[in-house]
Amino acid sequence: MLGQTHRGFTLVEIVAVMVVLGIVSLGVSRYIGTGTQIYADAVARDRLLGDSRFVVERINRELRGALPNSVRVSGNSNTGHCIEFVPVVWSSVYFDIPVAPEPASDTFDIVSWDPVSPDRYFYESQHEVVIYPVTANDVYISPLHRIGLATEPSVSSNVATLTLEAEHRFATDSPSARVYIVDTPVSFCVVAGRITRHANYGFFAAQPLFPNAGEVVAEHNANTLSNVAGNTFGDPFTVTPATLTRNAAVVVLLKFAQSGESITFYNEVHQPNVP
Repeated sequence: MLGQTHRGFTLVEIVAVMVVLGIVSLGVSRYIGTGTQIYADAVARDRLLGDSRFVVERINRELRGALPNSVRVSGNSNTGHCIEFVPVVWSSVYFDIPVAPEPASDTFDIVSWDPVSPDRYFYESQHEVVIYPVTANDVYISPLHRIGLATEPSVSSNVATLTLEAEHRFATDSPSARVYIVDTPVSFCVVAGRITRHANYGFFAAQPLFPNAGEVVAEHNANTLSNVAGNTFGDPFTVTPATLTRNAAVVVLLKFAQSGESITFYNEVHQPNVP
């Protein structure tokens, strides 16, 4: 149509719109970014809490099934701290064992398990028999308290006959006639921000340390390790030996930290088993 004019946006209007859109976009992006960061922090916190709870519960559960007087700790601030113990596979009471001045024997009888029970004892070649371990030396050093099993025990009625790898004479009787069948030692180590588990390495007189190997069961550990394991409150593992009035106990103190969040678990694990 003649005489009609067409007007567009002026440069000032375009610049003003761009400025407004930039301000709005900045606010929205910050809002979304803050929400995303809050969500990421919450996920990381939940993962840290879940992982730390898992390893604490695993350590507690395994320690509760340890052979009496087999728990020991060692390490320093450089190599890390380790707690070692011997897991009990099966326990029962015996009828009689060879003790001086009786002659040595390679068999003796114990109260049996139900042969059809899913919780019955299952023999493995590395299993050993331990009777009346009063100290860690009785467990890891003394040949008089511990000896290997040679074959699968024979079961008749309520009696199981254990066949030892050689004729043996035990150091002394257990006051409660307790006999333990055990597996090889297990260690949990705290080193370089990780917690690792170690097994199937055998019995050693001196407690072994594992600074670089093993199954990683947790990360982001934040314990400050002392030069003598179990010597300060901040150490991850402290053992309180048994007395005449109470069982042994292990204090498990584990700290975890990630992305500014920190969690501390403090547990006292009582050893229900007695020699």
